[in-house]
Order: sequence, then structure tokens, then C-alpha cells
Amino acid sequence: MSKVSIIIPTYNRKKLLIRALRSILAQTYKNYEIIIYDDGSTDGTEAEIGQFNKTVVYLKGEHSGVSHARNEALKVSKGEYIAFLDDDDWWDEKYLETTVKRLKREDVIGVFTNYYKVYENGKKTIGFPKGKVPEIVDLNWMVRGSFIDPSFTVLKRDTVIKAGLFDETLSTTEDWDLWLRILKLGNFAYIDTPLVFKSATTNPSIPYDRWKNNTLVIDKFVKNLTDKEKQKLYPNLQSSAAKIYSRWGTYLLHTGKTTEARENLRKSLRMKFKFKTLFRIALTYLPSTVAKIFDGIYLREMKEHAKVRKLKKGR
Repeated sequence: MSKVSIIIPTYNRKKLLIRALRSILAQTYKNYEIIIYDDGSTDGTEAEIGQFNKTVVYLKGEHSGVSHARNEALKVSKGEYIAFLDDDDWWDEKYLETTVKRLKREDVIGVFTNYYKVYENGKKTIGFPKGKVPEIVDLNWMVRGSFIDPSFTVLKRDTVIKAGLFDETLSTTEDWDLWLRILKLGNFAYIDTPLVFKSATTNPSIPYDRWKNNTLVIDKFVKNLTDKEKQKLYPNLQSSAAKIYSRWGTYLLHTGKTTEARENLRKSLRMKFKFKTLFRIALTYLPSTVAKIFDGIYLREMKEHAKVRKLKKGR
């Protein structure tokens, strides 16, 4: 039976961490080690998990971010496989048994499952709608965007090490950055059964940090591709990059950073021509107060709030 190293980064969420740990202890697959990296908690996390001392490896460092926490835990891991679990998420009891069984077929280097979004009010929705994700996910599919959360991913450890671990300069989107590097080495398998419970909020906001980091990730990714690799990934890469640059450029336009906005919008236009993008480039030559009248970056947030209001009403 192959050993799984389960890595949990945590920071000031001791009660949620206990729930995550209990979901691991309830697993039907038992050959694992649990590595908790405490990213500088000040809420008594270490004392809270004292009851689990015999079953966990507990590491603690200064507050340096989730990527640093995961990387430090990876360095001491001993399993053939790596499973990530965020401290506010939890697993179905069959999660490890199901994912490890699929990995043992040896045709993929990673596995991820469907999941439930669980809101504060207890309501839950399915993560990936039926038919949205193929059974085998390759790099061509992954360039479309950041869809796969670490909490529902199990990978071969040697592949993660070879790919170069998480980029600690990224505050968000660090998972997508790693998946793009890993998928140059092999494919992921997808299991449609929802086996993970992912904490979600009913108070959504526009993820500005994620938009910014998406541009950094796609910049780095494209820069390291050969012309032949780029051709293999088109048109998905074109479409994804164009959307990423356009979204961030539009935000910069609305915040008055017109020069930087123009640069990102031009990148978007080079990837995929759209009159809307061309129009936004023209808007960068106008005062931002005027530009906002002609362009609606906040429509996405309004739509998201409307969706959550329906969820709260139980529709």
C-alpha cells in the first residue's frame, strides 16, 4: 500500500483545522502521514492540536504565506504520493481510497475529484457541473484557467519535486502556476464523484489579487514555451491569455493606472483581436472617471452577488 503525505498549511484557524484533521482520520485508506505547517499562528493552534500529537508531524515558522508553508512541508514528506488539504476544507471518507486507486493505474501523474462548495449557511452546490471536465486533463485544457484547487488534488511526489514546487512570490494562483509546470510532465485524471467539501463565502468580492497574479503566471508560462509548444496549445492559450490580460487591464483602467492598463490591453489584443479590447485601449487616453462611464468592470461582481442571493433564498 503506497504511502500518502497529506500536507495542511494553517494560519489562525484552529477550529477549522480540527475538522480537516478528523476527516483525514476517518479515511478508509490508512497508509498516510499528516504534515501540518503552521504559518505563524497566534491563536493557540499548537495547543489545540495537541490531542493529535501521535498522528501528525507539526512544523511552525514565521508567517510567510501558503506557498512557503506547503513547500516546507513537501521538503520533509516521505510518501510516494502528495495530497494537499487546506485547513478550512475537509474530505469524504473515501477520498484517499478513490484517488490512490486511480493513480495506481500509472497512466497519469495526478488525480483530482469533483467537490461541493459549502457556504456559511450550510447550503452546498456542486463544484464542476456534469460534462464540464474531461476524464483526462492535459496541458491544453489547463491553460484555460485556474480551476483545480489543491484540496482535491493528489499527485506523485517525484513529479511535484521535479516541477519545482510552489512559487512563493505569488500570493494567489500559485496552484495554477504549479499545475501548468506539472502538466508538462504528464496528465491528470478527473473523478466526477464529489469527494471534497470546499468552504465558500456568501459575501463575494472581485478577486483583484488573483487577476493580477494570473497575468504574472501567464507571462511566465508563455515566456518559457517554445514556438512549437505554443502552436500545440492554441487556440486555448490565445483565448485564456487574452481574457486574463483584458480583465486586469480593465481593472487598471478603472483605477487610473492608464499606462499599465494600456500595456495589458495591448497584450490581450495581440493574443486575440476584439473590438471591445481596442475600444478599451482608446479609453486609456481619457480620464479614468470618463472611462468608467463607458466600461463596466463591476458587472461581474453584481452577477456574483445575484447568484449568491438566489442561493441564500434556497432557489
